[in-house]
Amino acid sequence: MGFQIDLQVAELLASRLCHDLVGPIGAVNNGMELLEDEDLGMADDAVGLAAQSARQAANILQYYRLAYGMAGGRIGGDLNALRELAAGYLAAGKIDLDWNARLPDGDAPEGLGKILLNLVALAKEMLPRGGTLRVELLDEGGRLSAVVSAEGAGAAIREETAPGLAPDAVVEDLTPRNVHAYFTRTLARRLGSDLEVDSSAENRVRFAVPLPG
Repeated sequence: MGFQIDLQVAELLASRLCHDLVGPIGAVNNGMELLEDEDLGMADDAVGLAAQSARQAANILQYYRLAYGMAGGRIGGDLNALRELAAGYLAAGKIDLDWNARLPDGDAPEGLGKILLNLVALAKEMLPRGGTLRVELLDEGGRLSAVVSAEGAGAAIREETAPGLAPDAVVEDLTPRNVHAYFTRTLARRLGSDLEVDSSAENRVRFAVPLPG
């Protein structure tokens, strides 16, 4: 397979995207149903629910369009745009975004934007009770690394995610719950790097990808 994505991986990524959209789109539908039932007198609440859920669905679609799609390869290193995308993606949950990513002088490394978006989505999975996602660009051994840390109560590698994080994971063992981890490592390897995982500290999981020079 090399660094080409297997058809089964594409199908699993589509399943994951649909799963993430079911909640907000269902809430939009619920809001519209409430709006149609004038006897309940809940028009303002219904409009608010539908509007909020529609924004959430739009944020998720925009995020994954760049994280998974061809458009992500063209986003480059516009850190302000990346931060806004991440903030919108996380807005509906109990996760705070601590964005400390700063580029040194010079052009953004190849693949930076797509890697950061996928690391944020991966780290989000490690915070079942909320917490903080810290996004950084660090000089590690003379090489710039994209680093995203999930910090909070209960932060840990989820049992269902672990198979996708394994360096020797095979496509046949993937599910919609762990395919994103596999995809993120594949992106890193396509850049001539790899995904580094550190869960040694309590209530923290750290993901890093050393970037090409």
